[in-house]
Amino acid sequence: MSYGSDEAIQDAEDVHREHCARLIAQCAAQLVAAHDMGRDEAIQAITNWMRLDGEAEADPTGVMALENAFPSPSKLMPTRQVAAIAHELLEAARDASDTL
Repeated sequence: MSYGSDEAIQDAEDVHREHCARLIAQCAAQLVAAHDMGRDEAIQAITNWMRLDGEAEADPTGVMALENAFPSPSKLMPTRQVAAIAHELLEAARDASDTL
């Protein structure tokens, strides 16, 4: 493999990791804003869900996908509040996305 293709793969992985981090931060912020979980707990819950969701894709029976319930917030909160919390959670979410 040449250097250019290695670099392209690394760039794609970085983009994917950033996309995952933003998704973790956004979903965790909804849980935090709804007072369902603390910040660390929410990030961990979303990260675990994402990890199990990836593993469920390899399950030919589909049972893992059914058992992996998305941690949804108990109530909807104002968009601005969720966005502010997500912004604060982004760095921790980036760290969490590195573990996927």
